[in-house]
Amino acid sequence: MTTSSTIRGASDVPVQVFEKFLHELGGAGASPEMVARLRKALVEDKTFTEHALKEALFAEESLP
Repeated sequence: MTTSSTIRGASDVPVQVFEKFLHELGGAGASPEMVARLRKALVEDKTFTEHALKEALFAEESLP
């Protein structure tokens, strides 16, 4: 049972790192909308493709 908790804890590390990054990004003045899109891609959807990340970062710029 110790192995399960170790594995579960290890899998949370990337989420913790992304959450810290997103918190710092918001504190540095990034738009809340962009931070929310990045959180969805990185934490919720776990989508790490170049396309998904560009979409999260530059979605505002692609609007007409």
